Amino acid sequence: MTDLRIDLRIDLRRGGLITAALALLCSVFLVLPANADPAPFDDCPPATLCLYSGPGGTGERRDFTDRQSQESHGADWDGRTLSAKNNTALWACAYVDPGYGGLFETVKPGNSDEYTTDARFTGTLSAHKLVPNRALCFTGYERCPDNRVCTFAEPNGRGAMTVHLPATDPATQNYGNRHGAGTALPASVWNRTAKHACFYPEASFTGTWDDPASQRKFGAYVVLRGDSTSLPKPFAGTFRSHELVNGTDACQ
Repeated sequence: MTDLRIDLRIDLRRGGLITAALALLCSVFLVLPANADPAPFDDCPPATLCLYSGPGGTGERRDFTDRQSQESHGADWDGRTLSAKNNTALWACAYVDPGYGGLFETVKPGNSDEYTTDARFTGTLSAHKLVPNRALCFTGYERCPDNRVCTFAEPNGRGAMTVHLPATDPATQNYGNRHGAGTALPASVWNRTAKHACFYPEASFTGTWDDPASQRKFGAYVVLRGDSTSLPKPFAGTFRSHELVNGTDACQ
């Protein structure tokens, strides 16, 4: 009788061990299913902004480093981005127009974004930049080289940029530039030279503006050395020439 109880106890113990082992094996299969699909955007490398030609991180992928911005993605990629993963520590700014122009979206560090539900951004993105904070998405002045006057087609240094090289005008003997017919009429300016810039509505470094708001007449619009500005009315989109002078009293 004693031997029977011992054998029964041993059998019960063995049965419990087998049941526990089977439960553990089943839990492994539940947690790690076979042939699991990768998570969306899982293929984007660290310190990289990844642009995808399909939604949800699908399609062709194009990578940019965490310090690489593009004023234009070029004809082979303009308008192709439908989703993005910002796998960097910086803010990503995605623009509809080249030159950081037009409408734009911002993507937080580590976040992803989709461009399939809003027609303004679906198949329209053409440029991007990576910046330390979101406020810098609203400007593009940083593109202007040192010792140059730069004019921009949009306010806040955004849009098409024209870099003006100082050149002596034979008529005035001042350092000036006539803005060519193909030059985008500026909506903003950065004067990165050591001289003051005097802007005019005529290509001959002359002309005046009538400002109905103040009922004043202006013979030149001055941007001081080192200053950047978005142009108010009636000056926006009217500059045809400028000169660089040592003192503002030297403006024509």
